[in-house]
Amino acid sequence: MKANTLIPGLSIFLLFQACAGNSNPVAEKSESAETLTGKTAKITYPDFSAEVQYLNDSTVHWKAVDKTGKTDEGTEHISYKQLNNHLYFLNWIEKDGFTVSQVINTKDGEVDAFLSYKDDKSPAGRAAQFVKGKFEFNTKK
Repeated sequence: MKANTLIPGLSIFLLFQACAGNSNPVAEKSESAETLTGKTAKITYPDFSAEVQYLNDSTVHWKAVDKTGKTDEGTEHISYKQLNNHLYFLNWIEKDGFTVSQVINTKDGEVDAFLSYKDDKSPAGRAAQFVKGKFEFNTKK
């Protein structure tokens, strides 16, 4: 194959590859990163909701309200990792041993959480559950 026909064909192939699918590296880089730190968000789970202040990359303050109206709140030291422009992994252990691990997707407005807590009825002394929630930044000033 002659070089003058190979180059245009290769260019068209590369252009097609760059435009096809979600694996487009140019599009991935052009997405703006949404940070959690310094912001407040509302997370709504099936049995409760929480307002969370992401004070910095090592501290959150949360206030939760369950379906009965009972409230609870705390300030927690967290482990925090930004996975990409819109995915975050957070984990903390509360004073009573209640453990929260979350994957927050700011792009799709979703949270997947794993909760672990003391349960005397369990052979291991602890129980755990996965819960899915809705995530939205609080836009109130």
